[in-house]
Amino acid sequence: MDVPIHVIRYFCVLAEELHFGRAAERLSITPPSLSQQISRLEQQLDVKLFDRSPRKVELTAYGRDLLPLARRVQDDHDQLLSWGRSVRRDRDAPVLRVGVVAAGAGTLTTAAIAATMQAIPQARIEMRRLGFFDVADELEGGRVDVVFAPWPMVMPPRVRAEPLWREARVLVVRADHPFAGLEAISILETADEMFLSVANGPTEVVNWWLVDPRPDGSRPKRGPTADSVEGLLELVAAGAGVNIAGQSASQHYRRDELAFIPITDIEPATIVLCSLSDSPNPMVASFRETAQSLSPLVQATFH
Repeated sequence: MDVPIHVIRYFCVLAEELHFGRAAERLSITPPSLSQQISRLEQQLDVKLFDRSPRKVELTAYGRDLLPLARRVQDDHDQLLSWGRSVRRDRDAPVLRVGVVAAGAGTLTTAAIAATMQAIPQARIEMRRLGFFDVADELEGGRVDVVFAPWPMVMPPRVRAEPLWREARVLVVRADHPFAGLEAISILETADEMFLSVANGPTEVVNWWLVDPRPDGSRPKRGPTADSVEGLLELVAAGAGVNIAGQSASQHYRRDELAFIPITDIEPATIVLCSLSDSPNPMVASFRETAQSLSPLVQATFH
């Protein structure tokens, strides 16, 4: 026995209205057609579902038994169709995979994503947090489309990096460190400190973040390493040493055990938006334009 879903729906509507004219109007069919479909259903089931008279229509005992089952079938069918629509919508919707290294471009990251979602409401944004030196591999591997990351970094020719945000660098120390109460500090005042650094990074990038060599020609003492900003801050909190980070770290990674002190005499950090110059994703160009329109920096491409 095969009962079409539209007949189940006809039965449910008639059971609610108990009037062929009103039910037919809701279903956008004629009353005779509705009557014919219900009669055919009764013949299939070999039971009477409605008592009909010129004055009223009523459910029979069989009709009352069938109604919750029919509603369940109707609801399940509606859910199936809804699921199918959502799958099709997700499959067809444009997708932008955004990678973020450390704190990214701070509030600019959030603003660029929000503006993109407003401009392209059907777009699906997927966020991924990346390690310091994962940017090129993740982009070329197609796992992300754009990445907010701190500069400098070593990039292959396919990757373009555009400056969006510039921020001072800060010294990160334990909250009970003698420097913790200072409003600012010179890099030369940190000569006796043990500096934590990123593991396995290009020498020139690690040296830039450690300010090695210092303006007076001295070299910082190097201590333990970590492969993420969270790991570095955990080491600082444990008393293993101090670290240099972008100022946005003081907001995004605020902890009671840490203090962040502006360093007055070193070059600020620049946050760039990285993407493949030949990206096949059409959303990349749109996102780049949006981020650039929100950026306070004069636009130029880093190579």
